[in-house]
Order: sequence, then C-alpha cells, then structure tokens
Amino acid sequence: MQLKPIKSIISIVILLFGTLSVSAGEYAADFLHIGVGARPLSMGGAFTALAGGDASAFYWNPAGLLPPKRLAAQFEHVSMFGGLAQYNAANAVLNLNDQFAIGLSWIRLGVDEIPRYSELQGTRLDRLSRNHFRSTGEPEGYFGDTEDAVLVSLSQTFYLDLYVGDELSGFVLPLEISWGVSGKYIRQKLDTNSGTGQGLDAGVLFRLISNQWDRTEPLSWIGFGAIVRDVAHTSVQWNTASNHSDAVGIGLQIGAAISHTFRALKSRLTLAADRAVQPYALWRAGCEWKAFETLALRGGLVDADLTAGAGLSLFGFTADYAFVSHELDNSHRVSIAYHF
Repeated sequence: MQLKPIKSIISIVILLFGTLSVSAGEYAADFLHIGVGARPLSMGGAFTALAGGDASAFYWNPAGLLPPKRLAAQFEHVSMFGGLAQYNAANAVLNLNDQFAIGLSWIRLGVDEIPRYSELQGTRLDRLSRNHFRSTGEPEGYFGDTEDAVLVSLSQTFYLDLYVGDELSGFVLPLEISWGVSGKYIRQKLDTNSGTGQGLDAGVLFRLISNQWDRTEPLSWIGFGAIVRDVAHTSVQWNTASNHSDAVGIGLQIGAAISHTFRALKSRLTLAADRAVQPYALWRAGCEWKAFETLALRGGLVDADLTAGAGLSLFGFTADYAFVSHELDNSHRVSIAYHF
C-alpha cells in the first residue's frame, strides 16, 4: 500500500476541519476547540467547574485561574494524525494574592507538507483520450498552515459565608465565587495568505466548600461553572483580494463537579459533568482518583468516546498523560507543569 495518497487525504481532511476559515466561517479558528492540558482531556474535557488550581484553567474556565501556589507554568506538545499536525501549548499563571491571578498563554497548530496540485488542463474528453492532459498524481509543491493564539487572562475570587438554618441550630457554609476573562489574539497563515482577529472569553465559578481543609484544597466541595467563548463576536480578517472576514461563533459550556477527600485512604475522588451547548452540542463526563497527593488515575467520556489518563506529582513537578480518541486518529498527550 502506498503511503503518499493516504497522507495526502489525511492532510486535506485536517485542512478542511482546521483551516476552512478561508472560505467558510463555520470553521474559523477551529483549532481552539482541540483543548489544552492532558489532565482535563483525560477527564473528557469536563472541566468547567473543576478549573480551579490547574494551569490550563485559562482555556477551560478563566474564572479558575487562581493557582494554589505563587506561580504555575505548563508546557504541552502533541503529534497528531500520524505526525502530519503538531499541536503545542505553553502557559504561565501568577498568583498576585489570595484573590487575583493573571495568566499568559500561547497555542499553536501547525500542518506541514500539504500537497499542491496544478490545475487540470483540457476538457474531460481530452483527459480521457490524450495522455498528456492527464494528471500524474504528483504534487507540484507543498505548503503549510500555521494557526496561533496568544491569550492574556485575569481572574478574581471572593470568599463569602452562607448562614444556613436558625441562630441556634444553623451553621456556616463557605462560598467561593470567581470570575475571569481571557483576551485572545488569533493569527492564521495558510499558504501565502494570513488572517488575524481578537476575541474574548468570560467565565464564572461557584464553589460551596467545607470548613475543613486538606492542605491547599477544601476537604470537600461542590462546584458549578460556565464559560462563554468569543463573547465579543470574534472575527478573523484575511488579507485576500476580497478582504474576506470569518465570524467565529459564540461557544457556551456549563458544568458541575464534586470532590471529597477520604482521609483514611489518603486519597481524593472528583467527579465532573459538562454540557457544551455551542458551537458543538456535547456531553462530557470525567472522574479523577488521586492518592497521597502524588498519583492520579482518570477517565472520561465525550458523548460516546472514551478518554483516559494518569498523573504523577513530585517536588513541585506534575506530569500528566491523556489518551484521546478521534475519528481520524487517536492521540497520546503529555503535559508537564511546575508549581513554584
């Protein structure tokens, strides 16, 4: 079996789903839907209400940007579709105090060696009857596609006390409320043309937390979150002769999560579920079991597709692995993070 035709077909499919923004706004900046971070993706992307404390929160819900330590940095590289596409992400989050956090992030998707074919010559009859009008099937050259996004994020967290019951038998339930925004600059380069745009994501996060704490996290908590992507009606303006502009559709994802520490087992169990409403209607679900603050095992669902992964934390370093299934090709993702 020859590999060249297969590689060409896969390249074209990637091009259609990742870069059709030149001709169809439905797929404008679609590379931003791939997802960031092995931990969230191994949990099916059910991370809207779980973003707090993870370095990839800028993507899933900027309201959860506040890291448990002063500074968190994360790097990720993924080879996708048999090595035809390269996906990279890098981000850093700075904890200004116990309420404010800022973040800087970069995402890139690159596809190389997309074949370019010359225009067919002659009529259909000419190509059927004369050999020199027929295509050889060999490309006359290759071109590439590069898609970048730079995001600047800000979040703020408030802490309130809810009084439940009467004065004699009532109790205090701490409430954590966070909001966050991510401003993004998008640049796409397809062959000799390029397009740029700006966008804004906004998120909220509510957590009912217990009065008892387990190190840097409440012993138990229940969270609810929501993120609206491209709330400012993002568009990508191309430098083509027609000055074509693609509108990026508004995205909405809501979610809920619950987490509890089992002190006798020195472990924590977290369950999460999300519903993506726009631009793609998806159910997401995930779970994480973490033992001794060191080892984590994870699993998830994206509609009917399974995801899985694991994580290891030592001396401030965290390495996370995720297996993500895709109709074109499954991928193995690794994220490395360090908390200062």
